[in-house]
Amino acid sequence: MRYRIPLTVFAALLLVSCGEKPAPDSQEDARQNLLDILNAEDRLYRDQSLTSTWMKRKMAYSVWLPNGYDSSKEYPFLYLLHGYGDDSNSWLDKGNARSIAKEYVSKGGTPMVIVMPDGLTSFYSGSWESYFHQELIPEVEKSFRCNGKRAVAGLSMGGYGTLYHALSHPDKFLYAYAMSPAVTGDMKALVDAQADKGVFPGFTVEVGNQDTTVDNASAKDLADYMKDRGLKVEYIARDGIHYWNFWQECLPKALQKVGDSFK
Repeated sequence: MRYRIPLTVFAALLLVSCGEKPAPDSQEDARQNLLDILNAEDRLYRDQSLTSTWMKRKMAYSVWLPNGYDSSKEYPFLYLLHGYGDDSNSWLDKGNARSIAKEYVSKGGTPMVIVMPDGLTSFYSGSWESYFHQELIPEVEKSFRCNGKRAVAGLSMGGYGTLYHALSHPDKFLYAYAMSPAVTGDMKALVDAQADKGVFPGFTVEVGNQDTTVDNASAKDLADYMKDRGLKVEYIARDGIHYWNFWQECLPKALQKVGDSFK
């Protein structure tokens, strides 16, 4: 991984290399500036891989570590799911996720680790579900030190995955943010399968009014059904189509909701 050395660091190094030893206060200031700069840097690990027994192949994932990440501390985790036909780097390359997340933390948001798994075209179900809960989650949360708090968010196919996993495994997530979700199958049965509705996390379902790729009516129907049964659900319908500019506008709100749930 390559890091760019800021100009302030070069200046301090130049003083030393030219034999001009800075005054004690200046030297300490330069050292503190360097620490501040390093603490402000986020980290990105693309194209990590895990050999999965369930998927019978190597599975890719990318990890974003927040500004000032300290490996001696523990952090909450957000699992950010892509849409159909995309991969573990799509949120980074198309969704501007790194810049959005870094800005969120720099403005006082809750520092969190963001894991972006490759969902293939699985709709995050079947063997992928077992891989996710039995292999990926234990692996990354051990490697990057999870504090036991996690949330899930995603778009389109990933919106389906968000709803599916939060409804199927409600005790594992504190929040679920579904963007333009592809609501298929009988998700209402997942709601009814839990006798204690208090176990469910909070939900946001956000859709674009001009989106004709997914069925907004089904998403609204599910959200209403969940609300009627006592689940905490926010439903947002606003102008937008099934495209990255819409989801880039969703992500800051998702980070805020998720971050608040971690407090």
